[in-house]
Amino acid sequence: MRVECGTVRRAWLLATTFLMVAAAGAMGVSPADAQATVQAAYAFDIPAKPIRAAMNDIVRVTGIDVVFRETPAASRLGNPVRGSLTASQAVATLLGNTGLAYRFSNPTTVEIFDPASSSVGSAPDGAISLDTIQVEGSGTLPAPYAGGQVATGGTLGVLGVRDVMDTPFTVANYTSKLIDDQNAQSIADVVKNDPAIRNVEPTNTGNANYYLIRGIQVGNGAVAFGGLFGVAPNSQSTLAGIERVEVLKGPGAFLTGLSPSGVGGVINLVPKRAGDDPLTELTTTYITDTQFGAHLDIGRRFGENKEWGVRGNLLYRDGDTPVSDQSQELMNATLGIDYKGEKLRLALDLGTQILNTDRMNNTVTLAAKAQVPRPPSPEDGWVSPWNYSDFRDNYGMISAEYDVTDNIMVYAKAGIDTTDWDQAVESGTNLQYNGDFTANAYRYLIDIERQSGETGVRASFDTGPVAHQLALSASAYTATRWSAPQPAGFPIKTSSNIYNPTFSPEPVIPTMVMGPQSETSFSSYALADTLSMLDERLQVTLGLRQQYVEVDNFNTTTGILASSYSSDALTPMVAVLVKPWERVSLYASYIEGLTAGQVVPVAYANGGDVLPPFTTKQYEAGIKVDWGTLLTTLSFFHTTQASGIANTATNTFTADGETVYRGIEFDVAGEIAPWLRILGGFVLLDAEMTQTDKGLYNGNDAPGAPPVTATLGVEWDPSFVENLTLFGRMNFTGSSYVDAGNTQKLASWTTFDFGARYTIEREGHEPIIVQANLINAFNEAYWTTYPGFNLLYSGEPRTLAISTVFKF
Repeated sequence: MRVECGTVRRAWLLATTFLMVAAAGAMGVSPADAQATVQAAYAFDIPAKPIRAAMNDIVRVTGIDVVFRETPAASRLGNPVRGSLTASQAVATLLGNTGLAYRFSNPTTVEIFDPASSSVGSAPDGAISLDTIQVEGSGTLPAPYAGGQVATGGTLGVLGVRDVMDTPFTVANYTSKLIDDQNAQSIADVVKNDPAIRNVEPTNTGNANYYLIRGIQVGNGAVAFGGLFGVAPNSQSTLAGIERVEVLKGPGAFLTGLSPSGVGGVINLVPKRAGDDPLTELTTTYITDTQFGAHLDIGRRFGENKEWGVRGNLLYRDGDTPVSDQSQELMNATLGIDYKGEKLRLALDLGTQILNTDRMNNTVTLAAKAQVPRPPSPEDGWVSPWNYSDFRDNYGMISAEYDVTDNIMVYAKAGIDTTDWDQAVESGTNLQYNGDFTANAYRYLIDIERQSGETGVRASFDTGPVAHQLALSASAYTATRWSAPQPAGFPIKTSSNIYNPTFSPEPVIPTMVMGPQSETSFSSYALADTLSMLDERLQVTLGLRQQYVEVDNFNTTTGILASSYSSDALTPMVAVLVKPWERVSLYASYIEGLTAGQVVPVAYANGGDVLPPFTTKQYEAGIKVDWGTLLTTLSFFHTTQASGIANTATNTFTADGETVYRGIEFDVAGEIAPWLRILGGFVLLDAEMTQTDKGLYNGNDAPGAPPVTATLGVEWDPSFVENLTLFGRMNFTGSSYVDAGNTQKLASWTTFDFGARYTIEREGHEPIIVQANLINAFNEAYWTTYPGFNLLYSGEPRTLAISTVFKF
């Protein structure tokens, strides 16, 4: 790994800091804190499962210690544990009518045993024998982890919902509490908390959201909604109707099917559902320069057993952004209706989003062999005043689950999104070191319709000492795209400078007629089995997905089919997870990612050949430790990404390009103390191009992949001011290259974000929450890059957001 000495020193400092934090989380708590742990109520959603496994879930949520005597009764099926319960109530619910008893030997240690196996035939003094206890559940999402910023589990594609400690990959499940507390406006605002993810484009003032996950690109098309691609808005996804943002780091072709936009990872949005308690919440927001907005969130449940739920969200924001002479209008409305019966669960989600930006900053491309100029101030815009970008998305999804038996569940879901895309924008080319460049104006008129669906069955059963969780699914995704060719007079070229821009006159926007551009279809079948042994201490997951790809490309002017291809690939997954101790998981996994292949252009000697899907292969191993109130993950990954490559010697284009990403990732989340929460980590990455045209760039660093990234976020409740919370976050990104030749280098950069939140208590009324968040507090200027295209984006400007939350 080629890293500068200064970068190495910073990496060791970061590693030492995070490991010290992790060690601090392992220390014991005071008696007062222990008593608070027993009396505190926690949110549980633990299905019926073997008692030992369910107790592990209770331990992860509450932080209590458990002593479980070796007995066959540990494998008995415990009761579901759902709702808001104290630690002792959760244990009592789990053990009701199982024949087991429990007692707390101290405020944070519970002992569980079988009275029938006692030498005296009865329970020890102080033990409690139990009858059946019924507790009404309040939701189906995995409970938040200590601190509330991340959850104890999340959706893992075809495998369903999995606990973090039972997941053989690196994942992060960000909660609605984090979204609200940080006043996050988009997915990009949420993933800034993740050390493995960097936003390519400014979070809320750009064209769309693009991410680098462990150095590999992921577009907004790789964002799933309720587990389905092709439903979330195509360019950016606001969070008004979103409960959680779940992130899988690394390729996920087996878990979710072929990704429409990048293989660096999968981001899944979990829609909001109505809770048992009525909710009416109004949030008013001011964002610099002069953006004002309001967000109304209403939830109700109906029926004798509250089986019907309705959750509606309406967000509107408009005004000037921190970028000079730029304005933006955002409207988002969502409606979620769900039914929770004894065996049947149904849901319908509908949404519409309008995102209109005037004078949107765009990309600029470096001239060949030119050195990278210093970035302009983040609030400076270089595009002409007439630039605009308008997006409108209408989307919806319907889903159903039915419990055929206690051990068999069938499900089906389908969704659709339509995107209207209207732009007149400038992008820059031939950028020189002094800031000179050529502004090129383009006109885009595009419509996209995406449809997707999945159906399957999940079953659990035992074969002797081995428990099985079987999953079988079939999925499909289609995307149809219409566009208009560039009209006469476009592109418009103007000589300009990023520090002192020259604006082109406003062009006449002609009427344009769209024609079909492409039709893409993905379909697949997946089969998986998770084999659990030794009370789930050993888990082996095996899976296969057969993927089919069909693509038709058209001439947008004539509508004539220009090229067509179809291909298929078999995508495996293998994972092993071992729990040598109650709160420790060791895992190793192999998984692949797929990118649709292509038809070789006719300019090459093999023109017309159909390339197979490009395969990305990832090996990962790691250790997860739940310290009680602090969750840490240390992972080692090796990812090989295939790509197309032009061979100038033979004038052929083949699928023989290759880049290797090797790295170490450390993540930490939770509470160091009840008044101090932490979220962050670091990634050490070695990204090397290993197969390039005639070996010209073999051994060079992959563009856009910094050797070090680190994030550290801290929330503090100071004891000297009641109801006050202070927040701070540091994001460090190491230097990286723009070009494959490693001659154009971006400097490293560090940004700092700060926030404060104050709760105003009102007797007899719901409290009012006032908060302020300052992003990029020191207005750090920096470049980001879109790998492989030599594109540069200007960084995110300093932004102040102030909000007030009223509950009725």
